[in-house]
Amino acid sequence: MAKYKLFVSDMDGTILHNHTRIAKETAEVVREAEAQGIRFAIATGRNYFNAKEILDEVGLSCPIVSSNGGRVLTETGEVLHEIDLTTEDALKVVSVLHQDHKYADVFYEMYSEAGLVASRMDLIEAAMENLKQNGDDRSLEMYEFFRKRYYVNEDVKLVEDIEHFIQHEAGRVYKFIAFSSHFEKMSALWAEIDEQVDGVYVTSSGDDNIEVMANGADKGHGVTKLAEHFGVDLSDVVVIGDNLNDVPMFEVAGKGIAMANSHEELIKISDHVTERHDEYGVAKALKRVMNGEWK
Repeated sequence: MAKYKLFVSDMDGTILHNHTRIAKETAEVVREAEAQGIRFAIATGRNYFNAKEILDEVGLSCPIVSSNGGRVLTETGEVLHEIDLTTEDALKVVSVLHQDHKYADVFYEMYSEAGLVASRMDLIEAAMENLKQNGDDRSLEMYEFFRKRYYVNEDVKLVEDIEHFIQHEAGRVYKFIAFSSHFEKMSALWAEIDEQVDGVYVTSSGDDNIEVMANGADKGHGVTKLAEHFGVDLSDVVVIGDNLNDVPMFEVAGKGIAMANSHEELIKISDHVTERHDEYGVAKALKRVMNGEWK
């Protein structure tokens, strides 16, 4: 019988094999673990519907901690926990983002009860052009991701007046995520939001983004809520991730596994390091947990 009862994985840079999908081989290992009595769950910065769509592609059904802990849902979509930004704090975040010229090449998305929303198409187009001109692998990867997101799949609702939308149409606002290939602007934006908006938690899933949620909306709280729901002690929980937004769940779980491609700060607090996301790192780590190699 497996020692650990719950295995929780991040998505981007972790279980996603090429930043877009879960490998079929990894899905098979997840099913093997579930057959051994290890529950599997996802904890991601992505919104619930996007995360579920990715899981559905490989036939996996599991609980999802979405929006970095803003929402926690069971495998059937039952909401276990939600924590959202106040309208006042959401508007303050937007006011920082919309400062004239200061963050001209930064664009952002908002996760809300009404769906995934963006504003200021001029910012999006400017940022896209900047990514294209940079020409490095990461910038081109981001450019292609957002090109499909905005111009092919049209996954994001564009609104002209996001302040009005927040006040009258958005419902609950769970998260903002801002992107730029100018890393120094991400650092400056992080500091400015942290200083000017009291009720928020700021983190990152990569050097090219920051994520803004309500205080208490983090993966640590999300994993704790899942463990409580299943009656599992946190010492019997394994978590795996790659970046700073995974730190809170590493701090509460019995075991933390970092990817080889992880941020150095996450590696420092991990119990083990597995292979990269594109080398089936999650599947290999899960097998080591299943066979007792990583006790």
